[in-house]
Amino acid sequence: MEAVSKTAVAVARVTQARASFDLKGVTAPVTVLRLRSRDLNMVDRQLRAKVTKLPQFFQDAPVIVDLGELEGGVGDLSLPTVVHMLRACGVVPVGAINVADGDREAVRAAGLAMVQMGPARTKELPAEEPAEAPTPAAKPEPKMVAPDRKGEPAAQATPGPMVIRQAVRSGQVIYARNTDLIVLAPVSPGAQIFADGNVHVYSTLRGRAMAGAQGMVEARLFVQKLEAELVAIAGAYVMPDDVPESLRGKAVHAYLENGECRLTGL
Repeated sequence: MEAVSKTAVAVARVTQARASFDLKGVTAPVTVLRLRSRDLNMVDRQLRAKVTKLPQFFQDAPVIVDLGELEGGVGDLSLPTVVHMLRACGVVPVGAINVADGDREAVRAAGLAMVQMGPARTKELPAEEPAEAPTPAAKPEPKMVAPDRKGEPAAQATPGPMVIRQAVRSGQVIYARNTDLIVLAPVSPGAQIFADGNVHVYSTLRGRAMAGAQGMVEARLFVQKLEAELVAIAGAYVMPDDVPESLRGKAVHAYLENGECRLTGL
C-alpha cells in the first residue's frame, strides 16, 4: 500500500510539473454569415458563387452563423443542413450569434457553439459582394472635369479612389467599390482588402489583397513591402509559397498575364 501511495504521489507531481495543455483567451478573425432567408437552396447557390470567385479567401475560414435577422428565430430552419452546406463550401462553421433563448437547444444539436461577439470584431460574408470595413474610412471625393476651351459644361463627376490612412487590423475587410483603393498604413495578417480597380499599399501588406475584384483584368496591385498571405488580380492569386525569395519583403507590382497573377519588383 505504501509503494502504491508513493507511486501515486510521484505521478501527481509529474502531472503538475508537465501540464498537457494551456487554456488561453484569444481574439481571432472570423467570417459572419448573416442569414436573411430560409430558402437554403438559394443561400447555397449564392454562397457557392461567392466562394468560387475567391476560393483562397474562404478556404477553411471559421464561420459564425448570425440568426438575428430570421423573423421568428430558427423555427423550421434546418441548422444541420446549414452546417453541412457550409462545410461543403470549404468553410468551417464554429458557432452562432444572436440566438434566441428558445433556439439554444437547436443550435447545440447542430454542433454549433453559442458565441457572444461585438460587431466591430466581425467580418461579414454577404450574399452579393464583399463587406466594407467597419472602421471609419475616407470617403471618395468627386473628381471634377474642367470645361473645355469652348466653354462647354463640365463632364459628370467621377469617383476618386478610396483612401485608408489608418492600419487595417486583423479581421477587417475593406472594399473599394467601382474605384481604386489606396492604403497608407500597414495591413495586418488576417485583414482583407479588395478593390474593383487598382490597389496601392504604401506600407507593409501582411494580410490578403485583391485588385479587380469584379473581374477587371487590367487592374494592378502595388505594394511597398510584400509579406502577404495572398495577393490576387481578378480571381487569379499567388500564395506565400509561390512568391520568389527575391521579392519577399520588397516593393512589388502584381498584374494579370495569360490568366495568371504575376509579380515583379519595383
